[in-house]
Amino acid sequence: MKSELRDYLKNKEYWKIRKPSLAMQFLYDSDEFYRFRSAEALGYLCRGKTARNFILRLFWHLSDESGAYCIGAPLGIAEIGRTNPDVFEGFKNKFVSLIDDWEVERKYVVYGMGRVAHLIQDTYPDSREKIAEVLKNDKSPETIAYAILTAKKLNCCINESFKAAEKFSGSIVRIYNGEKILTIRFPEVIDMEYAF
Repeated sequence: MKSELRDYLKNKEYWKIRKPSLAMQFLYDSDEFYRFRSAEALGYLCRGKTARNFILRLFWHLSDESGAYCIGAPLGIAEIGRTNPDVFEGFKNKFVSLIDDWEVERKYVVYGMGRVAHLIQDTYPDSREKIAEVLKNDKSPETIAYAILTAKKLNCCINESFKAAEKFSGSIVRIYNGEKILTIRFPEVIDMEYAF
């Protein structure tokens, strides 16, 4: 069954998965590609009350109390929010705040912010300021790559993006582009179109 589910995720045949809980298990996967695809499947499968319940569940899986920390939870929250903007409205501030939680995989929060950029224009904390902070201070080239792309979606931080790309010049990163994990070098990432 698990290999069948992997095939559905790989081929973006999300309707064949049927249950969000089956897709959610891949947010824990050791292969990062399946974390992204799992999140996309959750966005496809969750609507209305189910969407709200899964967003709550994913936030809970980011807390110490849950005992089942889910590395891909920010991806799932963003994808469910993207396809359920009315539901996400009540969670958008909390989602952007995840960027300051050192226990959460920051690159996934930054990627998720890009996916929901049109929904987080008026958050507290301010999404643009948070991306600017990441571009200035983060030490992870992958996080910086996603931050540059997210800054484009938020229409902000042009100078910070160029400076960050320059700082990491020559570094090679592996990032998800909506279809696959691709390898790209800095500063070329600055010229990438936001494809995901």
